[in-house]
Amino acid sequence: MNNISNLKEKVLIVIPIINNYKIFKDSFYNKNNLENRKSETISLVRALNVNILDVLTIKINKFSSAYLFNKNSLDCILKLIQKLKINLLIIDFQLSPIQQRNLELLFKVKVIDRTQVILEIFSSRAISSEGKIQVELAALNFQKTRLVRSWTHLERQRGGSGFLGGPGERQIELDRRIINKNIKNLNASLQKVVKTRSIQNSKRKNSSSIIVSLVGYTNTGKSTLFNNLTNSSVISKNMLFATLDPTLRLMKHEMSYKSKIILSDTVGFISSLPTELVESFKSTLEFIKDSDFLLIVNDASDKNMEDKYDIILKTLKSIGVGDNYLKEKVINVFNKCDLVCNEKQNLYFSNFKNGIFTSSFNVDDIKKLKKKIYEFSLNINDK
Repeated sequence: MNNISNLKEKVLIVIPIINNYKIFKDSFYNKNNLENRKSETISLVRALNVNILDVLTIKINKFSSAYLFNKNSLDCILKLIQKLKINLLIIDFQLSPIQQRNLELLFKVKVIDRTQVILEIFSSRAISSEGKIQVELAALNFQKTRLVRSWTHLERQRGGSGFLGGPGERQIELDRRIINKNIKNLNASLQKVVKTRSIQNSKRKNSSSIIVSLVGYTNTGKSTLFNNLTNSSVISKNMLFATLDPTLRLMKHEMSYKSKIILSDTVGFISSLPTELVESFKSTLEFIKDSDFLLIVNDASDKNMEDKYDIILKTLKSIGVGDNYLKEKVINVFNKCDLVCNEKQNLYFSNFKNGIFTSSFNVDDIKKLKKKIYEFSLNINDK
């Protein structure tokens, strides 16, 4: 089965800039966030292992219900597609099914949006059976609303990647009943996994273990910190969504603990995370909510850190983490502090409760962080 993760794909990325808050209020798509967004979008698309030939930004003051863009913008895109011989157009926005179909008919190339890019990346990252189930469930829920789109994944067994389909694949009519049946079966499989994890969590609680989840924006060095805190070798590459499946390890330390401290590494968050993924990954994200406390890992060297921190909080709240929990049960870890001056460190410390600066590769910093986690766990137990 072909997929879009192929360097033969000649890609044009189109980044719509939404200047009119009356039609779209998400500040992530505003012109003031263009530099940050452009960098993030390019990183996302690079994760597909395709050949990016150009990136085009287009201002939108009014949406076209049929094509998203106005005629002048469409002409500009078409000229670039023909000039560069593009065969995959990526729109950094969430297209409606009609817009996606119309753009493909107009440009005569495959068109995917931001949601599909993230779904494709998740598909390639999923390792465990639970991760694969959740990714496929997200894909099915996404495709369920898009009966105008092609679908070949239903003919395959679960567990493969690249379910968005490659160029040249034949168009077939979707059958809503087949999709619903698959969703029902996947949900049943997922519930079995959730039940097993619930039993495991109960056993940990009964053994007085303290569960600490590491959360944060994707690619902040979270997995490297996790490895150094637990003497593990979980994948920690410099790429988006390197960690997809939750991983549990015992924290190693020379201190004598009253309780075992178990750390959980979780999937990184990102701006405009597709609702299909949030819904499908709730069983994984629920583990965060059930933790005794959280380490929110931030990239202190990122000038957009505070905006990304807000996205982390928004995502946590969307899965049911309450305000009191976020106020009382969070250690804010500012990673990559070796890239930040002391003045900036002092500024951040005044704005965030329970803050600590670390470098994932500094042994002394790791020791300080372990000590803080230990002391925080004692306070949690006393409450």
